[in-house]
Parts: sequence; structure tokens; C-alpha cells
Amino acid sequence: MAAILLCIIRKVKLYRIVKYKSDFTVEDLLQNDSFLNYYFRKNEVDIFEWEEWSEDNAQRLALVSEAFVALDQLSLKWSEKEIKANFSRLYQDIQDTTPQFTFGGYRWLAGIAASILVVFGAWYFGATQTVTIYENLVAKSNTKLIEKTNPNSQPLLVALSDGSSVLLQKNSRLSYPKKFEGDTREVYLEGEALFEIAKNPDQPFFVYANEIVTKVLGTSFVIRAYPNQANVEVLVKTGKVSVYKLADAKAKKIVQSKELDGMVVSPNQQVVFRRTEAEFKKFIIEQPIELQAQSFEFKNESVANIFKAIQKTYSITIIYDENILADCPLTASLSDEPLYGKLDLICRAIGADYQVIDGQVIINSKGCN
Repeated sequence: MAAILLCIIRKVKLYRIVKYKSDFTVEDLLQNDSFLNYYFRKNEVDIFEWEEWSEDNAQRLALVSEAFVALDQLSLKWSEKEIKANFSRLYQDIQDTTPQFTFGGYRWLAGIAASILVVFGAWYFGATQTVTIYENLVAKSNTKLIEKTNPNSQPLLVALSDGSSVLLQKNSRLSYPKKFEGDTREVYLEGEALFEIAKNPDQPFFVYANEIVTKVLGTSFVIRAYPNQANVEVLVKTGKVSVYKLADAKAKKIVQSKELDGMVVSPNQQVVFRRTEAEFKKFIIEQPIELQAQSFEFKNESVANIFKAIQKTYSITIIYDENILADCPLTASLSDEPLYGKLDLICRAIGADYQVIDGQVIINSKGCN
């Protein structure tokens, strides 16, 4: 085991020293009983003290988030005691077999120990993992949950106590409480489901699915989160949702907030979480639909106004220079064209082009031809 870690260390050619303005490093947190109580939600005093310690401090939040990522990886396989024991043992193996280098009084090896363990953990769990993220999250829930599974080809309709409904697809499962109590509504998904959420801004709805959390006030959307797929996808049909990394959601205390922040996804948009890179990418769905009635028959209408009509109809942001395009008149019949057909015809007519970046359409134009 130590030989594997040393091999990883030798491949590290560049390490950037990051000095946190705190009394802790990631490896300190992974061996701290109080912090483990905070992570496992075991002690209210520890939870309160760590949240106070990290509140409104970006560097401490980042530190906590990094530790949570490591613990999320390790806790899939190890219990709380095993996490501490194995981390201590592996870290000591490195200490005993590797020369210690200093940089400005800070031991670089200590700084990368947690990262090495995460890399090692990903390799180890990829070969031996028997507990999925879904099962791990459900096991740590403090609420008694009901589980529904769908082994059949036909979708399974699950009715929730608040009037919400979930259409569970084949080979998917959902865990939820018999009745939602407290300030939040929380469910856990593995697989794919269409959610129709009853609106209640005072009791936000949360879906935990693989490494992400989707926060909803009241809307309809699809989540695809199979345990063995490379990506997790969230597609919005109506309303808006916010999507977070699981570790960030814990650190930022999104449960208490009644607002939508984070990665906000609107109708005709989807967000993809790439699990290997642990990053989000936002896209416009392949075939956007018209969300409200709108005439697309134009006669000598300014292109700027046409873009405004498209934005309103599809709920998609279009970025363009309104001053340049306000005086560009266009006569066109676009009613039978899909979104991208409309954009293609308009851009050809005025000698422009467009790009779709992060779920937005960006128009590149120097004015009318």
C-alpha cells in the first residue's frame, strides 16, 4: 500500500502551496474527532461550532469542502473509526518512508496527503466498492424512510405526502419520508425520475442523487443519476432549480436558505455533472420547446425585438448588442422553425453567427449587411 502511495508521490511534478487562514489543514480535519462528529451529524454542539467556525469565511469553507470530498469517498467503504485509523496509518507510512521537504516552513507532503488518499481511494473503491452513494446517504439519514424501486419497463408513479409526484424509471429507486416535517423536504434518488414538485417556498425540496444536490421550490424536472454512469444530468421542464455539489451543499448550509443560488437551471436547459472531473457544464437541450404562445411572423421588425421574442418564448438568454441590432429590420416567417432554425435564418439574413456557451446563445454581429 505504501509503495502505491509513493509511486503516486513520485509522479507529482508540481505542487502549489495553499496557506489557509485557519488553524487546520485537511489532514488535521480528517483526524479530528469533533470534525468527524460534524461530518457524521452526531453531535449538535460540534455541528454548531464547526458551522460557526466556517461561516462567511471563504478559505475555511473551501477547507471544509475539501475534507468533505475526501470523507465522502472514504465513507463509502469505511466506518467513522476506520476512516480515522486508516488515514492515520497511511499518513504515518508516508512519513516513515519519504523524506520531508519544507517550503516556507510548511511541509508540502502534509499538504498533499489528503489528495493522495482521495486518488488512492478512487482507485481502491473503483475495484471493491459494494455500497453506492445512494445507499450511503440513505443510511446516514436521521429520518425513517420509505423506499420504492422500479424493476419494470413501465414508469412507476410515486405520490409524496406534500402533493408532489415522482415518475420513477426502470432500474431506479427512491427513498423518502412518509410525511415531510421541519423546514425542508428531502428525498434520495438512484437512477432516473421525473419530479413534479408542489410549490412551497417556505419548505424547499431537495433531491440527493450521486454527488449532487438539486434544490427546488416548486417545478418539474428530470434527474438521471445511475451509479455506474459517468455523468449526472438535470433537465428542467418548468420553473427553475439550483444544483450543487454534495460537498459544497453541506459546507454552504443551503438547507437553511429559501433562495435559489448555485448553478441555476431554467426550462430548456440542462446541467451535466461530470463525475470524473467533479465539474458542472450547462447546456441548452437538444430540442428546445416553445414555453408560451408567440407569433413569429415579422414584417420590418428590428432584429433586437425578434431576439427578445425568442428569449421570452424559450426562456433562454440571448446575448447581443442591442444598439447595433435595433436598427436592423427583418421580414421573416419563423413560426414553423425550431429554435436553432430561427437563429440560423436570422443570422444568415444579417450576416451574423452565434455560439451556444454555458446554456446561453451569444450573437456575433457587426450590424446589418
